[in-house]
Amino acid sequence: MMRYLKILFVSMVVIGLMTGSALAASLNAGNTTVASELVPAAGAPVPGGVNTAYQPTGPVAATTQIKVSLTNGTFAAGQIDLCDSWGNSYLAGPVTTVAGATSVTMTLTVPLASGTVYNFQPAACVAGPVALTNVNIAAGAVGGSVVTMTVDNALNPGDPNIYATAPVTTLVDQFSIELTPVTSVIRFAGGMRDFAGTITTSTNTFVLLSNETIGTRVITGLPDNVSCLSPMSGGGGKDFRYTATPGTGNNFSGVATFTFSGAVTGVVIDNVIATGDASATGVVTGLVNTRVCGSATPAATKALAGNRNSLILTVDGTTVITPRTYNIKIDTVEGGEILAAARTLFGPALGWTWRLDATQYYIPLIGSVPPGRETYIKLQSKSTAAGTNGVSVAILASDGTITATYSPGTITSGTPMTITGAQLVAAATAAGKTVDGAAGFAAIITVNAPEADLFVYANMIDAAGAKRIPVKTVAGYIVE
Repeated sequence: MMRYLKILFVSMVVIGLMTGSALAASLNAGNTTVASELVPAAGAPVPGGVNTAYQPTGPVAATTQIKVSLTNGTFAAGQIDLCDSWGNSYLAGPVTTVAGATSVTMTLTVPLASGTVYNFQPAACVAGPVALTNVNIAAGAVGGSVVTMTVDNALNPGDPNIYATAPVTTLVDQFSIELTPVTSVIRFAGGMRDFAGTITTSTNTFVLLSNETIGTRVITGLPDNVSCLSPMSGGGGKDFRYTATPGTGNNFSGVATFTFSGAVTGVVIDNVIATGDASATGVVTGLVNTRVCGSATPAATKALAGNRNSLILTVDGTTVITPRTYNIKIDTVEGGEILAAARTLFGPALGWTWRLDATQYYIPLIGSVPPGRETYIKLQSKSTAAGTNGVSVAILASDGTITATYSPGTITSGTPMTITGAQLVAAATAAGKTVDGAAGFAAIITVNAPEADLFVYANMIDAAGAKRIPVKTVAGYIVE
């Protein structure tokens, strides 16, 4: 008998829990979506206000204190009233909301009935519903933030007849970037002054995506979320900041300009780049220059050249360029339609890799003071492939440039080639540059052959005898 009583008791508890859950108070606050790019750092009103539909699960007595709270949101200065659809108020009058407050409490003067739908209004009740216009998205809200409204019993939190919660609005990042790093090959045959294809440009293409499903968003003019447009249309500014930064240990030696190409080509981002600059950066006005695609655009459509934007590093064509990397960072710019504080869309992350179709060696110290001191660099190769074994030497001059070069010719497979310090001093002088043969100078030797086929050795001979000079690769490894 006791067993059946226990089963009956458990069943009644389960039924009671199910009944309570089914009859929970409800609140519908809309849950609209808003582009994070439209929300200033200081916060902003919820676009269009908040249309609420609140229904208690059972009768709520007069004198009950109803508390309305916001998460990730605040009230603006104003009023709030609790009304039915015929415009009847259930308070003594509208209650004041304090600017910046996250909650407001109101006391009922008329009971609430179970099954009746009520509406929070921003002033004295009228036939409704009427949108509550004094709810703000909180300061500092970012993409992914959800503004939530909760209705509760102020004196008895969690009262099942009253408690209900619902999202008001969700912030969604509208713009994003799809970008894949690009590799450009420095051309040995061009004296390492340009890239494969005899071009002076290293180009990275990317896609700017806009989520067109967001309820309130920056206007782009896209007809849907699967098409592309060039250029963007609509009013206001849609500006983007582009930044190129040398990778660790790299610099801008030989780089002349940093430009953008989209709906309009050749937009200059930075055309005054010095070797030692920390970055090259500038702003491009998106409205007239940029191509944009919907966030659900098919991959084949995004891959079309006419739907992509480009970031271009152009070399001067006279400076010897070395293997290196550059990072890319892309941000929105506050102003116009994009109101939020600058948001990073991409990076900083790898954007460009420049590699050489040859092998490079760094000689850190070369001396030449005739007749007592001289440096000898020995090169051998076992490569017999056609077109290989060409040699070029970039000389580090006293002014920090490597525009002076020396071309000793081509290594004969199996036969040592010798390069002397005196030859490099003469080549620098012929190029109008200065090196200090007494203090020593450095050089970069490039051989058009695989590293596995090469053998390199360097030494300096003076009155004290012969001294080995370490030969290093680009990565800094001593190779002899």
